[in-house]
Amino acid sequence: MRKFTVAFILAMSALSGNANADALGLYIGGGSWDHDPSGSFGTVDEDVIDMEADLKYSGEKDSYVYAAFEHFVPLVPNVRIERATMGHTGIATTPFDFNGVPVSGASSINIDNTDAILYWRLLDNWVNFDLGFTARKLDADFTVGGETVAVSETIPMLYLAAQFDLPLTGLSVGGDINVVSYDDNTYQDIRIRALYEMGVIGFEVGLKTTSIELKDVDNINADLEFKGMMVGAFLHF
Repeated sequence: MRKFTVAFILAMSALSGNANADALGLYIGGGSWDHDPSGSFGTVDEDVIDMEADLKYSGEKDSYVYAAFEHFVPLVPNVRIERATMGHTGIATTPFDFNGVPVSGASSINIDNTDAILYWRLLDNWVNFDLGFTARKLDADFTVGGETVAVSETIPMLYLAAQFDLPLTGLSVGGDINVVSYDDNTYQDIRIRALYEMGVIGFEVGLKTTSIELKDVDNINADLEFKGMMVGAFLHF
């Protein structure tokens, strides 16, 4: 961790002249994410419940919205706020031990993320590269039968993003990642997407994968993955 911190400070110093966008910019956007679930969850020391085999979870569509502000002040971070939801419903036909009692019947999982991202633009030409940190507010509910276990945590994450512009076309391709790993817990979002801008209006299409591994977090063990296509639009002022 110390070596990473020193390297990060040196990078900030060396690239301070290019650390932010070359002009003021405001982005407001949102879209839909069509995701399929895989993996399992359960309460600590009780049954492991498979989302597909045991609960019949299948593909769902959920939404995301975001706003970002970029500027040209050296060393002062740009800001991006993003909110995304995920939800699946199914039914447990076989009884499971969950939250200390045997349960069956209707099941659901709902995961809400709110991200506050502070980032620096280390490259800003036809190749853009961003480095920063995310504070993610995670609120999740796991329900089987009449039992619900809630997880509520604020999680620090590393943020990396890159974008490659195709000159004179309005087209670009890129991706970003939010990731953290500690004490057998891992949370990772990866997005790869293509964008097209025409004036102040833009469109994006891509693939997003969210992976979550929880070990005894608010009495929940989980190994989850949600993956699918995303489509959205944005305004760039």
